[in-house]
Amino acid sequence: MLSTLDKRIENLRAQNRVLEQTAKTIYDYTFLQCAGHQTTYNKTLNRNIPTNWEVKNMSELAEVVNGATPSTAEEGNFDGGIVWITPKDLSDQKSKFVYFGERTISQKGYDSCSTTLVPVNSILMSSRAPIGLVSIAKCELCTNQGFKTFVPKSDDYTEYLYYYLLTNMKKIEQLGSGTTFKEVSRGSLTSFPVIVPDKKTLDAFNSSIKPLFEKQLVNTKQIEALTTQRNTLLPLLMTGQIEV
Repeated sequence: MLSTLDKRIENLRAQNRVLEQTAKTIYDYTFLQCAGHQTTYNKTLNRNIPTNWEVKNMSELAEVVNGATPSTAEEGNFDGGIVWITPKDLSDQKSKFVYFGERTISQKGYDSCSTTLVPVNSILMSSRAPIGLVSIAKCELCTNQGFKTFVPKSDDYTEYLYYYLLTNMKKIEQLGSGTTFKEVSRGSLTSFPVIVPDKKTLDAFNSSIKPLFEKQLVNTKQIEALTTQRNTLLPLLMTGQIEV
């Protein structure tokens, strides 16, 4: 019974690895190799980009919002119905999608601090300790102060910006400042330059990428459900409460 569950979980993980390799290859071919485009030198980026592409500030493509933490001295601030994410959640889950965290906060806790609810398909990026964990929100949620969250002005940019952030993470890390640990500020991210492809290229990219992301999300939720089932069965089998 457990071996069957383990095989199903591993098969789904293997599927997701292949899907991720495929998606990243499509991104690299389209936007890093700039296949099929004539290019020209761009001073802002110090590199060639296709002549019909633009460079804009991040703020023109997405709103960048901060997170915050309610007072932990007030128990009523936590264990409510609002999903609240910390960098530890992303490091523990190791998933490109996030829709739950270790803790939730209440409406009282939400109202007491400056965190912001962000919609589905917002992109979370840990901005300190560590810088660079990236995940896509798949429910309405908020975060602690360890994140900067990008709320795309169009869903057409979600998958593109997800990979754009990962691809440019070394440059983003260089924006960090601080003595105890480095942190990337909201201001430096709102002005971060982003290559904006032409609509035809972006539409073609999305038509290939979005189905891959959707399948990965389905697989991720199945893995979670099967893992929960396995963890529930294991102690029952070990104590003889159920038989194979």
